[in-house]
Formats: sequence, C-alpha cells, structure tokens
Amino acid sequence: MSKRSRGKSARSQGVEFAAVVWAVRHPGSVAAPSALGASLFQFGPTTTGVVLGGAAAGLGAWYRAHPDTFDTYAAPVLRAWRRRWAGAYTGRRWADLMGSCGLTRTHPRTGQVLVPRVVRVRSWSSSVDTVRVRLVHGMSFKAFVDAVDDLADTLKAERVAVERSAPGEVVMIVQRDEPFAHIVPSPELAEDVADVDPMSLYMGEDEFGREYREPLYGTHFLRAGETGSGKNSLPAQRLRAAAPLIRAGLVRPWVIDPKMMEWGWLKPVLDGRYADNPGDGLELLDAFVENMARKQKRMQRAKLRKAPVSPEFPIDWLIFDEIGYAMAYQPDYAHAICGQTAIIASTGRTTHDVIEALVQEPTKDTVPVRELLPHRVCLRVSSSGHPDMVLGDGMRARGATADELPQGEEFAGIGFARAPKTRQPRRVRVAYTDDAQCDELVSYLKEPTTLRAVS
Repeated sequence: MSKRSRGKSARSQGVEFAAVVWAVRHPGSVAAPSALGASLFQFGPTTTGVVLGGAAAGLGAWYRAHPDTFDTYAAPVLRAWRRRWAGAYTGRRWADLMGSCGLTRTHPRTGQVLVPRVVRVRSWSSSVDTVRVRLVHGMSFKAFVDAVDDLADTLKAERVAVERSAPGEVVMIVQRDEPFAHIVPSPELAEDVADVDPMSLYMGEDEFGREYREPLYGTHFLRAGETGSGKNSLPAQRLRAAAPLIRAGLVRPWVIDPKMMEWGWLKPVLDGRYADNPGDGLELLDAFVENMARKQKRMQRAKLRKAPVSPEFPIDWLIFDEIGYAMAYQPDYAHAICGQTAIIASTGRTTHDVIEALVQEPTKDTVPVRELLPHRVCLRVSSSGHPDMVLGDGMRARGATADELPQGEEFAGIGFARAPKTRQPRRVRVAYTDDAQCDELVSYLKEPTTLRAVS
C-alpha cells in the first residue's frame, strides 16, 4: 500500500474547524451577538432593550452634539463595520466579486476554489474605503493591478487603486464617489482684525462638508501638485482670509515668483518684497533672514521666549512659488537658496516667520528642505509615490490617492491634507479665488487702517 506524504491530502479542511478559525479572526463579530444573547438570558428583554436604547440614544446625542469628534472617531468605525459585513466585502458577495474579476485560484489537488481573504476594512471617509486583502498561493500583486478597472465597474465605484502593503498582501483603495461636485467660492473679505483668527483661517471644505481651516503661522507649509492642480488657490485664499491683518501691518507677505505671472498682481501692496528670478529671489531671501535676525535680537534683549503678533513682531510670510525650479534647476543659486530657506524653516517659528512653498515634483532631490515643512497639502500629482512623499508614509494606502484625482479645471483645488489630530488623510477642496477677487483684495489692502496686536 502506498503512503501519502504529509500535507498531500485531497480533502479540504472541515467546516467546523473553518468556523472556529473564522471566529478567532473576527472576535468582535462573535462577542457582540454572544453578549446580546447572554444579556437576554440573564436580564431579560426589557433590561437588555433599555441598555441598547440608552446606547443608541447616547450615540445619537454624540452625533448631533459634537460632529467633529463623532466623524473622527465613531463614524469611521461604524461605517467600516457596516461596509465590511453588510456590503461587498464579506461571504458569498466577496467570493463572487473575486471570481467575476478573475482573482480566484483552484487548488491543484483538492479542486477547492481559493479566494483572497479580506483582512481588514477601513473607511476613513464616506467616499473612500481601504480594504486589506491577503493573496492566495500562486497569486501576485500584479493580478490585482490588472483587475482594477474590472473591480471598479463591479463595485460601481468611481475608482479602485491597489497598493502593496506587505509580502502576500495588498490594499484596495475604493473611491465610491466624488465628494466635491461644485467649486467652493471664496468668502467675502473680513472687515476688521477682530474678525480674523490667525490660527484658524478658512481655506475651503473637507469631504464631510465641514470647513477646512489652517493656521497662518506657527508652522511651515508645503503645497504639492502638478500644473493646473490649483496650488495657487491655497496662498490666494490665505491672503483673502488674512486680509485685515495684512492691511493692519500685522502680516507682511513676501513673494518669490519665478514664473513672473502668478503673483504679479500682488506687487502694488508688497512694498518691494517681490522677486521674479533666482538672483533677485536670493537677495529677497537674504533680506528675509536679516529681518528675522533683527526680530530674534529684539526678543533676546527683551528676554522674550514668545511674543504676540504686533507691529514690532509681525508675521513675515514668504510665498515661494515653484521652489523646485530654484533649488534643483538653477545650479548657480540653488545651494545658497536652499541654505537660506533651511535657516528660515528651522529657526523662524518663534519670530512668526513662515514659508509656504509650492512645488510640482516633491522629491528630496527637488526640495531638499522638504522635511522642514511639516504642514502639507497634496493636490493632483503625476506619480503614485508623491502622496506618501508629501503627506507621509502609508498615506496613499489610507486613501490619499492624489495621483488618481481627475484632471480638468472643474477639479482644480481638490487634494488631500492630514487631519490635525488623527493625522489621517482628509479629502479637501480649496476655495477658488478668481481675478476679480484678486483685484478686490489689492484695493482692500490699499485702504488705511489702525494697527493693534493680536494674540
């Protein structure tokens, strides 16, 4: 009688053991109904109903009373659970999805159909799911890459992208819809300094329909996006939001504009703080650093570790458009420009000195000071590696698919930013500033006003 070698059985695993394995992998889905059954048995339906009703009422009160924390902590968990167990990512529906897209394999001995297993579903926003999938033996990452169009059509999603997360695992990024169907208009200019909080400027909307806000100072900014993605909308909206502070002399914009066209409209109110070529840009950077050093010396003499924003210590804000052009493609000036920019980014926070850098290619070769610019937004980019370069490792796998954003003027200003508390990527759309609003801003800034400090 011949002997079968170990591990060569033609039989598949028993159903009862498969159920045990499933229960171990999904303890929450087993514990919840078990706890409900135990409560009904121990306390009866009345007490159990009161507890469940109280929990539901508390959840509803949280939803209504504090949308920010609910949308940050509770909504992603509830949404992910619902989509995991009541959507396309479970049971027969998942097996049918994989089979219809050619992503199953047949075991050569048992004939069993092997289906990639869903390890985890995350739904950080209402528009994007990230599904971590473990591949079956004999399947490669490329199989999922080749099937993304089929997956998108079968799931009725706008787009499906795939990332390699670990050996034998992939992450499917499923965008269900486009949350920004309309352009977000720039609001009216504020009338007075008291109407502006410099630590919370209105910038646009996020994917939940809430206001997207940013600080004006206290950090440095990196804006990445290819041509036509709407990068200039970010500083333009910040200029409008901070207009009363600029008019009062509490904020002083400085501009380096290598393209000579994007920011020329602002020259009448910059008092010479404008450069449109690398040589003049380096001189402007030198002047910026010298001004910063004077403020540092004043603080040192006054024995101040921090100072309120005031005419003596204004916010000096450098808008550096196409910073990669100056740092990577102008060898005569690149080293000096990079050095001065690094000085500002590493020592300017206390004196309210701010850099806002705009770039098309956010690699370290193009922007060596990238890591010194922590507050970042990634608009539409040309490479799948750029979202992680801009927003941080793993951000694309969490849904920041900036390289998949649609092209066209109607989609300009759409991108991803990191949520300030959770550090998760949030889809945002920046308010659009048209030419008439730029002219309105210049006229507004020419009007006289009264100076005063702000905290």
